[in-house]
Amino acid sequence: MKKLGLLVLFLVASHAANCQAVATSLPDSVKTFLDKSLTLLETYSLERASVDWPQLRQTVYQKAQGAQSVRDLLPIYSYVFEQLKDDHGWLTYQGKTYKWRNPARPVYPNAVVKAALAKKPSLQVKMLPGAIGYIQLPGINAGGSLQQMRDAAKVVQDSLCRINPDKARAWVIDLRLNDGGAMAPMLAGLAPLLGDGYLGGFVDKDGKPDQQWYLRQGNFYLDTLQVTTLQNRCPVRKTNKPIAVLLSGLTASSGEIVAISLKGRPSTRFFGEPTYGATTANESYRISGTAYLTIAGTQETDRNRVVYRSNVAPDVLITGGDNFSDLGKDAKVAAALKWLKKAK
Repeated sequence: MKKLGLLVLFLVASHAANCQAVATSLPDSVKTFLDKSLTLLETYSLERASVDWPQLRQTVYQKAQGAQSVRDLLPIYSYVFEQLKDDHGWLTYQGKTYKWRNPARPVYPNAVVKAALAKKPSLQVKMLPGAIGYIQLPGINAGGSLQQMRDAAKVVQDSLCRINPDKARAWVIDLRLNDGGAMAPMLAGLAPLLGDGYLGGFVDKDGKPDQQWYLRQGNFYLDTLQVTTLQNRCPVRKTNKPIAVLLSGLTASSGEIVAISLKGRPSTRFFGEPTYGATTANESYRISGTAYLTIAGTQETDRNRVVYRSNVAPDVLITGGDNFSDLGKDAKVAAALKWLKKAK
């Protein structure tokens, strides 16, 4: 038994020495960058429990052999994200992003929506026939600061105020070209239509609640943190008006959060196509300098605590028929207007 014990100790020591030899063959700055990345992923990734971390670390260090700079490590990140089945996270390094593109994700065939998104659409708010308000809400990349998010929320709210939301008897919120960004300015900007209350939250893989989001006095809160500081210059007398939400296969990330925040709301119906399926919540962690690791760490739930594990499905499936230049010829808008005429 003693010999067996000594043999086990020898094998463990040899394995550790081998890993250490691989690790220390890297320059200190490169090793530190890689170590911190793996530690962050092991700590925060949604699928961290499904990975054999000692084995993954050994494989990663083998792949990193010969790396003389952080740039030499960059191809490894796609492999690591693949092991965690995380195609929503990414590494940001020197202004570029490095991620895993899941080959199993189906190719979205809607060329009209793709072309419209490629043109970098802008926010549009207008009144349609029949006193129906229409909002085209594209993704909002508000930067990382609170002030940038507050400024972006004000832009959305100001656009609503210009047409006097009280005059609309119902609304179409078009999220087809919303590929994500910052959730706070989108939801705070829509606050005059939605009113105050609980909208949704994040949960871990086991369903344990994490942060929750709310509208309070027309502003976006994450738990008790007030993110926006809008003055609500055009308060709407009724915040329970019918809302039709338009979705596409390119509605993604924070665009999906806006959709999820409307799920379970009374007098609300969804039209179009299933969303992209980036319904995990990301958090960014600084590695060094301007290098950040963005990790999918939690899942999203609506106001009724329903967890969205893949995508957001429409109530009324409409494939194609999009016409952003002439909404009068748009199949999804037509279906939404037909329902809104009857909705109360």
